[in-house]
Amino acid sequence: LRNLAIPATNKVRMLEDGVTERIKTLLRTNTPPVQFKLLGTLRMMVDGQEEAALKLGKDPVLLSRVLEWCEAKDHAGVRGEASRLLAALIRHSRSSEIVCAVARADGVHHLISMATSEHVIMQNEALVALAIASAIDIVSMKDPLKEAELVPTLKKILDDPIGAVEVKFSALGLICTMANSSVMREELDSVNMKESLSKLTDHSSSKLASQARSILTILSDPS
Repeated sequence: LRNLAIPATNKVRMLEDGVTERIKTLLRTNTPPVQFKLLGTLRMMVDGQEEAALKLGKDPVLLSRVLEWCEAKDHAGVRGEASRLLAALIRHSRSSEIVCAVARADGVHHLISMATSEHVIMQNEALVALAIASAIDIVSMKDPLKEAELVPTLKKILDDPIGAVEVKFSALGLICTMANSSVMREELDSVNMKESLSKLTDHSSSKLASQARSILTILSDPS
């Protein structure tokens, strides 16, 4: 099912056939290999499918189970897939209701942990999800972001001399969202984010340098 859920045309057909409902019956399983495959299949099902992401993200039982698996101490694969599904629900639904539910359920810190993963693809997925969530509902996100120390984490990503360019660019996207929010600017100033941004203005990646300059302009505007 996981492999069948990869092509976009298959996703639509599988949704119409009620596959997600059948898969959800496996949420009670305590077998890590089954949990891992289940999470991966659900993630593929919501990829690019707003309707599926909304349906799954608004299911309190599923969300609770996913958050529980985000803390699976004995199985890194399950923990990683659960975090990726959490990020996917936000990225593909772009729903304030789901953002609020994740924030209320203390799920934001899982995304921030994912942003420091050793895998670039997971870092990017987490940073994009956090940027979307912050743009949609910064009021619900601001306290969880502060408690999970997101801003110091972002500064470390920018300052990492061997960090991937695409990860830094995703981090800048999130910082840009925060820079445009009066409630988060103080957090950025508290770690001297301008210093890290200034170092990137002459980066070999022109796209990265340009984005850093744009954010510096926003942060330098007293209004």
